[in-house]
This record gives sequence, structure tokens and C-alpha cells, in this order.
Amino acid sequence: MLDVMRSNAKSSLVALIFGAIIISFMFQFGPGTSGCRARASETWAARVNGETVTATEFSQAYQGAFRDQRERRGGKYTEEQARQDNLGKEALKGLVDQQLIAQQARVLGIVVSDKELGDQLAKDPQFQKGGKFDWGLYKARVENSYRVSIQRFEDDMRRRMLLSRVTEALLAGASVSDDEVKAYYVAQHEQAAITYVKFNAFMFRGEARATDAEAETYAKSHAKEIEDAYNRDLKTRWTQGAGVKVRAVTVSIPPGSSPEQEAAAKARVEAAYAEVKGGKDFAAVAKEKSDDSTTRLSGGDLGFVSRGGSAYGKALEEEALKLAPGQISSVFKDRVGFHFLKAEETRPEHVQPLAEVQKQIALDLLKNQKAKDLAQKKAAEALAQVKAGKDLKGLFPSKKSESGQFDFASFTTPQAQDTEKLQIGGGYIPGVGAAPKLTAAVFSLSEAGATPAAPIEDGETFYVFKVKERERADLSKLDAAARQKAEDELVRRKQMDMYTSLLARLRNSARIVENDRLLATEMSGQRESSNPEDG
Repeated sequence: MLDVMRSNAKSSLVALIFGAIIISFMFQFGPGTSGCRARASETWAARVNGETVTATEFSQAYQGAFRDQRERRGGKYTEEQARQDNLGKEALKGLVDQQLIAQQARVLGIVVSDKELGDQLAKDPQFQKGGKFDWGLYKARVENSYRVSIQRFEDDMRRRMLLSRVTEALLAGASVSDDEVKAYYVAQHEQAAITYVKFNAFMFRGEARATDAEAETYAKSHAKEIEDAYNRDLKTRWTQGAGVKVRAVTVSIPPGSSPEQEAAAKARVEAAYAEVKGGKDFAAVAKEKSDDSTTRLSGGDLGFVSRGGSAYGKALEEEALKLAPGQISSVFKDRVGFHFLKAEETRPEHVQPLAEVQKQIALDLLKNQKAKDLAQKKAAEALAQVKAGKDLKGLFPSKKSESGQFDFASFTTPQAQDTEKLQIGGGYIPGVGAAPKLTAAVFSLSEAGATPAAPIEDGETFYVFKVKERERADLSKLDAAARQKAEDELVRRKQMDMYTSLLARLRNSARIVENDRLLATEMSGQRESSNPEDG
């Protein structure tokens, strides 16, 4: 225990300096957690320049992050979702970052004295009675509620105070110039609204034509682009997965079925299964017993089924791929109902070589380029008409769909759209998305009615627009309060950038080893079984 705590027990209280750090600490070691009770054999989670992040520290950080996510999602958060979110890796990354900052503190000569630590703990309301620090309450709460020793609790608090202090020291140099403040104010107060039409290759692909001779010529001069396109689509387009040709008997389970209805469905499928096992022709049983109206008339023929390459779902695909020709699966259940399968033929994986599909890829790329050229041409023609006095909405009227229906026409046909007021600092346009080049073009114009000199190419799309409304920022309104608000926000952003850059530099120059086995077992829920060798 700290002797200074006793001396501070009667001292006056001051405002809490490191509230955020204490909150972080309580999140990891809050009441009801498993605290720091030692495992039968402590393991390591990571080593940072030779210093250890323990398994206990990682377990607490991971469980704390898990609880946080569960609270954010209304109590609905599973370990499977945590694996998908890579929650364990992120928790360990945070601990490694803390270790790196602590090591940097030693380089800078930053320390936290016993008195400073004592003062900090004395100001914590949870350890006070009648507004004063109470040693007995402190000891009881740490040992009984947090379930850690006094020494461990204080060591951890000291470390968090150190992290806060070194971070403050490293970020103290963040400052902004007067020009930056003015630019930020302008970005927040400049506004514009436009009417726009977008033109992209997809809209004109049906009009783009390419002959075999053009494709052959294109292939000779664009070999690298064709090879890149082939490699990009190799797995999804040019690889035909290994498959099994199967027939199926299906007895469906309608949504909301009762246990009795499900039992009846299972009895029906088992009766059909017994008939097949007794020697009756599979196709005949499928025609008579299967509930699948799509395949029943063909004797349950599903065709070739491959992993991820059918419409029947993962469970059926996995069962099909277990079978050899002539084999019959056992009865199994998926989201549709009960099934059993018979395999008739297998098909090995087949990869179409580049030479075999080169012409097709050349045709596709050439048509895409021609469609894009056509989109640019149409955009230029539209802009010329607008500059001549034509109205965008008259030239490209909106094709309204019925209420509640998806407006697919907006993807296939140029249509005039209005925006609400936009801000230059946003870079986001409703109906368009992130379009920095378009945003910059809009705010380069200063008056309502203005149009760009040429169509704006942003990504794969060409935009034609006309300014409806334009409001300029009034720098005379940049008073002291507004200036301070802008400066505070800019400094905060710079500090975040500095902190991110610092950690990146520290990580790049550090020797970091992570215990992947421990990470996997923690997230699988098998936390007490992990004991990798220390090395």
C-alpha cells in the first residue's frame, strides 16, 4: 500500500484531472469482472521490445471490449460476431500501443510519483466517505469489488496516469495558423445546392459495340490490362469449382412451424428415405414425396452443386460434396427443411486458362472503354445544351417509380436530381456519395446559375451540374468565440493525427510478437485451456 494514501486521506479534494483514464481503468477492472486472479499458469499475449503483455491483461481487455459491444448493441452480441469484428486483435493492439507509449515515457524521462498517484486516488469519489478519502473503503472496494491486490491496482493506475502524461507531452506541440482557422471556418459556412445529372459507362453499355477484329487489335496493345483483369476475376469468373451432380428429396418446414409440425416433417422424410434404402428408385421417390416443386418433376435433380456456387445454401453443399457417385446421404436439416441426397456424378475443379478467355476479356474491356467514352460524349453534349439555355430537368426528367419500389432507372438512365444545401467540408453528396472532385468543382463556382467549363469526371462517372443556390462564408462573422471553436476542433484533429502517426512510427520500429494461439483460444471461449510455451 502507499503510505502517502494515509496522509492524503484528510486532504482537500480538487477537480478530477484524469477522468478518462480512470473510466478506462474501471472498464477493464470494474466490479463484477474476474479481476486479476492468477491462472494456474500465466501465459503471455504479446511481447513488445522484450516486455510482456500478459494473458490476464489481454483477457481483461478483450472481455471489457466484448461487454462494451454488447451494451452498444442492446445485449445482442455473440462471440461469433466478435470474431467477425476481429475484436481480440483490436484489444491486443490497444495493449501493445499502451506498452509502446509507456516505453516512450522512459525515453522522455516522464514519471508518476507516489504523491501524484496518491492525490489522484484520493480524489476518486468511489473511495470517499463524507467527501473525504477513506482507506478502509478503498481497500475493501479494490480487494472485494475489483478483485485485485492494492499493489496491482495502484500499479495499473500509475501506468494509466503515465500514458496520459506522455501523450499530453507528445501532443503539446499541436497548433494551427490563422489561415487554417479561416479556411476551416469557410469550409463550415460555404453552402451550395445544385441540379446534376450523372453519366457512366453502365448506362451506355448496351449501346457500345466491339467487333472480334477490334478485340484482337486491342488485346495486342493491352496485354497487361487483360492479364490484370484475368487475375482479378480468376476465382469468381474463370474458376469452376469442384462439384457433385445430385438429386434431392426435400420435406419443407414452413416458417413458424410448431415442434409437432417439425416432427411430422421429419417422419415424412424418414419414410421416403426408408423407401430409397429399400431399393426403390430415387427419382421415383422424389417425384412422389419431395415438396420442392421446382425439382420434383425432374426426379429431384439439382444439377451440379459446388461450394458457394449454388442457390441451395452451405449445409446442402457440404453434404453433397461428401458423396461419391452412387452414394446416398443421411437425412439432414437446414433452414428450408429436411433433405437427403443421392450423388450421380462428380466434376473436378476447372480453371479456364488466360489464353482461352483472352478474347472475351478484351471484348469486355473494349466495350467498357467505348461505353465510358460514350458517357463522356453524352455529358459534353448535355453541358453544351445547358450553357445554351436548356433546363437539365427538361432534358433529363426524373423517371419516378412507385412508392416503396427500388428506383433502378436511376442507375440505367441519366436523370436530373436536386441536392439539398451542401457544405464544402463534407465532400459527400446525397444520391452520389463521396465525390471530392465534384464537390471541389461545385464550390469553385461563386454564383447561382453557374455551370462547370467541362463535365466533371469523378471516379467512373461524368457529372453535369448547374448551381441552384450559393452562399458565401462571411469572414466578418468570425468573432473570438467562433475562432476559438474552430481552433479547438483543428487542434483536436491535429492531435489525433499526431497520435496516430506516433503509434505508427513506434510500431514500425518495434519488435512485436503476438501469441496467436492464445488469441484464438480466448475468442473461442476456451480460456482456461491455453498454455502455450513461453517463448
